[in-house]
Parts: sequence; C-alpha cells; structure tokens
Amino acid sequence: MSTATDFVPGDPALMLTVLRGAEGNLDHDVLLERILSLFCTDDVGNQIIVEDTPDLRRRINSAVSHLEIAGLVHKTADAPLTITSLGRAMMMAYPLGIDDGVLCSLPAFRNQIYDANAPVVHERHLPNPAYGSGFSAGLGAHRLTENPYPSDSRDHEDWLMGWDEALDQSKREAETLLS
Repeated sequence: MSTATDFVPGDPALMLTVLRGAEGNLDHDVLLERILSLFCTDDVGNQIIVEDTPDLRRRINSAVSHLEIAGLVHKTADAPLTITSLGRAMMMAYPLGIDDGVLCSLPAFRNQIYDANAPVVHERHLPNPAYGSGFSAGLGAHRLTENPYPSDSRDHEDWLMGWDEALDQSKREAETLLS
C-alpha cells in the first residue's frame, strides 16, 4: 500500500471535504482527522492513504481560505468552521467537488484573487530627449537622413519615432483642415 498527499491546491475532493466539514460544524482537528481518513486509489488501482504532513496542512488552510474568500464558509477564531447558505447551494450544484475554477465564478473570490495577483503595472517612462528632437525635426520638415544619432543606438530609434509621429500629426491636421 503506497502513501501520498497528492492533493493539489484547489483540489475538488479536498475543497468538498472541507465544505462538508463546515456543514457539520467540525473544528479544525476533527476536520483534519476526516481528511486523513480518506482513502483514494491511484490510476493503477493501488490504495493510497493520505498522511498528515506540513504540506497537507498548508493545503487544507489554503482550501479553507479560498472557501472563506468566496463566501462559502465562515470562520471565527473561537468557533468551528461554519457553512453559509451560498456554501450549501454550491455543494448541491457541484456534488463531485469544488475547485478554484468553480470559485472563480463567484465575484467575491475572483475579485480578491485578482487584487492579490494582478500584474504590477509600471509607470510608462517618457521617451528620452532624442524623441523630442526627432519630433521637432519632423515638424520642421527635416529629412529622415538628418538623424544625428548612430544607427545602432536606442536614441536613433527614438529620434525616428518622434520624426514619424510628427509627420503623422501633420497629416492628421491637414486632413482636418480639408474636411
């Protein structure tokens, strides 16, 4: 008989077990015992026993946290985990298990996860002075070959972008006057 703790974060069976534990108002220790009493089989049919490990405890805490964020359970420091009416409804709607994909259908969970994991947007840096120089050159009808920067430099590219933008702006202004 092999042993493993192959629950993955958002595992439907683990989430459902935690939710059922909350329905029975089980405290954390009894909930852990219930999870440890689960027997599973692997793909070959070998029986797997779930062992109490720090990783399993972390995953249980993660499941409780995700269910709480989604509003399916309510947790207080001195009382056992309790299920909410939304939690009961979700258990009936998803009797085979609830994972993070299901929880993402709930705005409270989706918004909290997005706020915590949204990519950091950095400020857009203004182009270097070469851009402004190129823009002025474009407005002044200077030719493209008058770029003063070496062709393999960033300043050369910025000057070209400024020059090109000035030409585009001139064309837009001319089209506006014709209309």
